[in-house]
Amino acid sequence: MQALKGEISARLSSRRGDSGAIEAHLRQLGATMDKRRQASGGSVDARLSFSSPQPASQRFRIKGLTLDMLTAGAGQTLSFSVGSNTQPLTVTVDPTLTRDEIVVRFDRALAPANMRVSADGSGALVFSTPENAWPMVRDSLSIQGVGRVAVEADTDIVAPQQWRADDSDALRQSLHEVVQALSQVQRSQDAASQALSAAASRAAANQPPAADIEVMAQDFADTASTPNYESLLAITSALVGISRERVLALLGLH
Repeated sequence: MQALKGEISARLSSRRGDSGAIEAHLRQLGATMDKRRQASGGSVDARLSFSSPQPASQRFRIKGLTLDMLTAGAGQTLSFSVGSNTQPLTVTVDPTLTRDEIVVRFDRALAPANMRVSADGSGALVFSTPENAWPMVRDSLSIQGVGRVAVEADTDIVAPQQWRADDSDALRQSLHEVVQALSQVQRSQDAASQALSAAASRAAANQPPAADIEVMAQDFADTASTPNYESLLAITSALVGISRERVLALLGLH
């Protein structure tokens, strides 16, 4: 992003600024954002905000689903499903419920599907789901009797694919987006560093003596070298909750 910022600034100030380099940087940033979810282990959202220990989330709305619609007329029941292997999640509302009560009902009903619900100032329901679950929710969320619903992701995201370098106005807007994104990246780097430092402090405080570590390591090695159920149990138990993406994401922060 720093290189892109420099190229755009040079172009706007009538210095040499290479338009080809700007386009190349934009394509590279777009590809990086496409890989963000996997590369960060689900800890960086579409606004480049870092979240830990809770996973980053994606906020979205369902077109036409508002509190005004839900409170108009008689009561109604909506059954949601996500993916092909989940049971429908049902929400029943009636005219006696307040708006806050309706939001609470939606939030509780959809929690098993990893979705949370709130409302914005305009009365639209705002949904959120972990970053890693977003592709499935986006592509499969449906309401019984309606079918697949149109979901609209929050527009407050970093989207280099939409930045342009066609003319001076487009360059100025792109420069503004780059500066905003760089500020967010710095905040996220600071947050990630703090999280790593806190984790390192907790690990150091709970670390057993070196002699005990050597004994445990040797015991594990001896167990793992024996092809039986006990060795399989030891290895699988040690790897529970560890994913390749999270390991690579943590290593990348050093």
